[in-house]
Amino acid sequence: MKNITIFAVDAIDHLVQPDEFDDVTPESSALNILTDFKSHRPHVVESHIPAVEAVESMLQENVNIKLVVDERNELIGLITYEDLSDQSILLTQTMNRIKRSDVLVSDLMHPRESIRAINYEDLERASVADIIFTLQRHGQEFYIVVDRNQHHIRGVVASAEISRRLHAPVTVQKQPSLVELLSLGRSVRI
Repeated sequence: MKNITIFAVDAIDHLVQPDEFDDVTPESSALNILTDFKSHRPHVVESHIPAVEAVESMLQENVNIKLVVDERNELIGLITYEDLSDQSILLTQTMNRIKRSDVLVSDLMHPRESIRAINYEDLERASVADIIFTLQRHGQEFYIVVDRNQHHIRGVVASAEISRRLHAPVTVQKQPSLVELLSLGRSVRI
């Protein structure tokens, strides 16, 4: 066995974050921007949790996307911080005639069938620029990554994470949500 030296952490030692490094470029392997569930525990929320609690947990964990799971911890959907906006919660509350605290994650989530994915094998061969192009082309801010051979949901790639890692904005013209369309309808007077 090797004897490994231990020491005290100095006051000058700095806690680093991935976005502090310039190790990712558009030509880098797309694997560099994958939040891989093989090595990182996915951020999850249960579908029966009130939406206001999910907002708080996302703020505490500093994440924009959470996978929605059932009681067996299986994926049933996905929710973004944007899906949990006050406007979305209020619209759902009004449409269903319920209290704000009764609006659940399941009321606002993207159901599993609507989630778009990228095959892990394709990701292995892709560059960061390829992923940006795909996100922008389809108006998506994120994709789930699935290993189709193993039938494993391996991770997620998101425009926000790519932006942080590239130190440059990655803009995606996404399709308007129902809430955005209804808001537009209210502001347009005929």
